[in-house]
Amino acid sequence: MSHTIIPSVSASALDPEMVQVAATIDRYGLHLVHVGEGCDCGGCTEAPLPPDQCFGYTVGLTDHGHPELLVRGLGALETAGLLNRWGGVVLSGELLDAGHLLCEGRGAPTWELVPVRCPSETLRWAERYYRGVGAGGVEALELIPARRPCPCDGCC
Repeated sequence: MSHTIIPSVSASALDPEMVQVAATIDRYGLHLVHVGEGCDCGGCTEAPLPPDQCFGYTVGLTDHGHPELLVRGLGALETAGLLNRWGGVVLSGELLDAGHLLCEGRGAPTWELVPVRCPSETLRWAERYYRGVGAGGVEALELIPARRPCPCDGCC
C-alpha cells in the first residue's frame, strides 16, 4: 500500500478563486474565463469593454499537455459554446496544432488556430492557476476566422 504525503498548507495560503478554478477543472475538465462583459466579483466597478475587445479562454488543457484555447470578439455565451466544443475535442484526446482548421459544418464558421504571443500576459487566470500548482509557463492557441477554405467535404 502506498501513501501520498501532502504538505500542510494553511487555509489563508489558499487562493479561493483558484480553488474554485481547480474544482471546475476537476468536475468538467476545463474552466472558462471571459473578459469584457463585466465581472461577477463583489464590488467590481469595471465597465464592460466594447465587443471587439472581449475575449475568452480555457484553463485546464495545460494539464493534458495541450495549449489553452483563446477566442476574441465574441459574447460570453458564444465564447463558452465555442471553447467548450473545441476544448472537449482536446479532452477526448485529439491534439490541435497551430495551422489546424476547425470546421463547424456547412454554413458555420471555420476557425484557424494560431499561436498566441506572450500568453501569460493575456491568459492571466491560467498563468495564475498554473503558477500556483507549480507548472511551467502557459501556451495558447487562438481561434481566428479561417483565412483559407476548409478542405473537408462536409462544409463546402
